[in-house]
Amino acid sequence: MSHELNLQKKSLGILGAGAFGTSLAFVYCNKFDVSLFSCFKDHVDSMNQTRTNEFFKDFIIPDNVKISLTDDLDEYDYLLWCFPIKPTPNILRNLKNEINGASLTICSKGFLHDSTFVYALFKRELSESKITYLSGPNFANELAGNKISAADIAAENIDDAKRFANDLTTENFKLNPTDDLIGSQICGAMKNVIAIACGISYGLKLGQNFHAILVTKALDEMKNLGTKLGAKAETFYGLCGLGDLILTTSSTNSRNTSLGFDIANAKPIEEILKETTCEGYDTLPQIIELSKKNNLHLPICEAVYQILFEGKNPSTLLDVCKENF
Repeated sequence: MSHELNLQKKSLGILGAGAFGTSLAFVYCNKFDVSLFSCFKDHVDSMNQTRTNEFFKDFIIPDNVKISLTDDLDEYDYLLWCFPIKPTPNILRNLKNEINGASLTICSKGFLHDSTFVYALFKRELSESKITYLSGPNFANELAGNKISAADIAAENIDDAKRFANDLTTENFKLNPTDDLIGSQICGAMKNVIAIACGISYGLKLGQNFHAILVTKALDEMKNLGTKLGAKAETFYGLCGLGDLILTTSSTNSRNTSLGFDIANAKPIEEILKETTCEGYDTLPQIIELSKKNNLHLPICEAVYQILFEGKNPSTLLDVCKENF
C-alpha cells in the first residue's frame, strides 16, 4: 500500500494563466498533477474549449492539465504564483485564506507600489506557508518547448530552498537553491528595466559595442543597489543576475526590450501598454525611489525613467551614458 502511495504524483497549482504560468504547466505536466488557474471565466472557458491560451497561442495545452478559476482552489503540494506584480496584492488578499499554509513559489518580478519587496507581502499574508522566490533566464516559449533551462530559487532558509529545488527540478529545468532573497528579487526587477534601456539602444541603432557597455554598466547598477540593501555580490553573477540580464536584453522576444525598441521608434507608451504587460515599466518608479532613499546614482535606470515618465527624447540614454561611462 505504501509503495502505491509513493508512486502517486504530487499536485501542483499554477496561479496565473499568462504566458509564463502556462509555460510552467508544460514543464511540470509529466511530473505533477497540474492545475492552471485564471481569475477570468471567459479566459478559462476559452482555454478549455480550444486548449490554447490567447496570450500564448502557438502551444496546445496538454490534456492532463486541468484549467480552472481561482475559486476552485483545492490543496496542493506546491503552488506557483505567476500573476503580474501589479494586481498581486489584491489577488493575494482574495486568496490568502485558501492558500495559507501551502508551499508556494513566487514567480512574479518587480517591486510593489510602495517600493517594498514582493516576498515581504507574501510572508506577512501567508504566515503559515513555506515561501520561495524563482528568478532566472527563461523565455516562456522555450520552457513550453522543453528546451534546457535553469533558474535560481531563493528562500530565507537554505534547507527550504534545497527542498523546493529538488522537488521542482525536472529533466530539462534545473533549479539552484540560494538563501539570497534580496539579491534574487532585485535581479528579477531590475533586469526588466535594463531590458527597456537595451531596447531603446536597439531602436536608436547604437550598435552591439554600445549594447555590451550598457549591459556591463547595468550589472554594476544592479549589484550596487542590491549590496546596499543586503544582497550578496555573487548573486548578481549567477542565473538570476547576469544570466537573466543576457537573455532579457538580447532579444525583442522580451516584452521589455520590445517596449524600449518601440519607444525609440516613437510609438506612444499608452499604445504599447494597451497591448502587453511590461513589468519593467511598472517597476521603474520603485527602483528610482529605492535609489533615492539609499543615496545611489543609477544613471541607466534614471535615463529610462526620464524617457518613459518625463517625456525626454530616447537619445537621452546615449547622452547619459556618455556622461557617466
